[in-house]
Amino acid sequence: MTQEKDINPIPPLERFPFPVEWIKSNPKKVEEALSRMSLADQVRCVQSLRGKNQIDLLILSSQADQLVRLLPEEDIYFMIKEVGTEDALPVLAVLSEKQLQYLFDMEWWRGDKFMPKNAMDWLLWVEKASDRQLLNWLLTEDFDQKVMVLQSLIKVFKQDEMTDQYEGVEGLEHFSLDGVFDIFLKVPDAASLLKNLLKLLYVEDQKVFYALMEAVIWYQVTPTVEAAYRWQRSRVEEKGIVPYDEAVEVYSRLDVNSLKLDAPSHEVFVDPESPYAVAPVYPLADTDPSTFFGQCLAMMKNHERVNAICWELTYLSNKVMVADQREYGDLDSHHETMRKVLGYINIGLELGAGGDIAKGESLLNQTWMQSLFQVGYAGVMRLKWEGEKLIKESGLLLENLLTPGYMDHLAASVDRFPKIGVMLTEEAEEAETNIQWRNLVSLQDVQVLENFLNLSRFYVRFARQSLDISLETIQQYLEEVRFPANREELDVKVLTLTALARFTLFKEIECQPLLPEGARSFLQAIFHVGIYQDESKVVNDEILQAFRQRLLETSLAWTPEDKERLDHLLQECVHLLQTQFGRLDLSKKIEWQFTRGLLLK
Repeated sequence: MTQEKDINPIPPLERFPFPVEWIKSNPKKVEEALSRMSLADQVRCVQSLRGKNQIDLLILSSQADQLVRLLPEEDIYFMIKEVGTEDALPVLAVLSEKQLQYLFDMEWWRGDKFMPKNAMDWLLWVEKASDRQLLNWLLTEDFDQKVMVLQSLIKVFKQDEMTDQYEGVEGLEHFSLDGVFDIFLKVPDAASLLKNLLKLLYVEDQKVFYALMEAVIWYQVTPTVEAAYRWQRSRVEEKGIVPYDEAVEVYSRLDVNSLKLDAPSHEVFVDPESPYAVAPVYPLADTDPSTFFGQCLAMMKNHERVNAICWELTYLSNKVMVADQREYGDLDSHHETMRKVLGYINIGLELGAGGDIAKGESLLNQTWMQSLFQVGYAGVMRLKWEGEKLIKESGLLLENLLTPGYMDHLAASVDRFPKIGVMLTEEAEEAETNIQWRNLVSLQDVQVLENFLNLSRFYVRFARQSLDISLETIQQYLEEVRFPANREELDVKVLTLTALARFTLFKEIECQPLLPEGARSFLQAIFHVGIYQDESKVVNDEILQAFRQRLLETSLAWTPEDKERLDHLLQECVHLLQTQFGRLDLSKKIEWQFTRGLLLK
């Protein structure tokens, strides 16, 4: 394609040249606009869109064939995966040899296993798109791969003394194009495809046809698959899909002070002859512009460096896909992996730049994306190890201090890759059951998880040193109590409220379960009397503050942060008191089994 040399690295569009809705509502105007644009600008337009809009825009271009073939293989692959093969037929029909080969490399293999069904399905789609495209594939594909595919679909015999045994073909449909080679169809669903494909090949190039038939007869299956796999590996490794042992090295940890300003020269991305001249932009589809990374990227004026970053993100994501053993053909896995990669880079960039966007832009201009990823990864792993240490030292006690929902957060913090829970509802009653778990993507996420771990550590210290709680005393209390009947309802708030009750009644700090009569006396003392019978009661702040002061006199070495956490805990206890007991008529019989907040015998 002669115009390919005119393509320079593609900077982002400052402004889309026409309203995007015109693609559907006014295609004629879009055609006219595209006809006045250079091929480079049309490529930028296509890369600025997603999914079906990309396909529709390509169809409207008078240079659609050239336009498609200028797009990176990665962008083509994700475009097809996003819109579905049926809608992508116009694109399949005009793919270059490299683009089609990349598509097959991604879809035909699962690790080192060749998937014949996948190969047949994709060849059927290519046939539906264009007979000529199918024939071109058969004429240009690596020979071992063609033989491997055909051996999975057909058996071939010919009339001579060495190959006329015809074993294992009973009941199989067969045909012959030359009266010499008998072709038996092992997969009935592929009959139409194979007859059409081999007929086209026979008419176009009988030399290749005969070579393939002989190879299907004589090549041993296992060595042929192994040879095809080696060729496939050599191609995909150039895209960052490296062997597992090499891919896991991406998870090496890097200290923020070790960041080096040594990003590669941009020359390779400027040369129009380079395969890297047009970068895939699908990594940017998962980039949140509001993140620190997104803001720094938007500030960059060096378009060649943006081009390079897109390539680095592509290869880095591919390595992480391999290291995490994710299914390459699964689009959701790609998006999840890319979000994780971008998240760790965002954390590394925030740490390296200290939150300064100007410094962040400088780092993006001069630092490898993998280095930023590894700095972010190190920051996340530090929290994982802190969580593991906490569980090792105090896990059994924490089970009785944290709610089940909080225990889920603790478990997520020590996952292979620590996760953070995002609430999907604001309703308190449902908050613990409507949580979306995701990878950490910002320094704020790191701080939230760190605060949670610090809070958990505080609960352990507070329980042991202020409430005199141990595993043994917890077990003793649970053997004595009638309520709560469900052990999962026991947590630090229940223990603290019980301690408040005993302090109110007996001026002592301990969590020994109460008798119902004692609990009633506590409620009568802790609540101010309301004017109206059904009015929600208010907690006596003088008693609460006296309790707080007594707690501060216990052996816990109170830090300012500890005092803040204690105040928050007491606020939660007050809320629990008011919601569970605030509207009870204390002059009547209380159904304690329907309440929560106190240990009762």
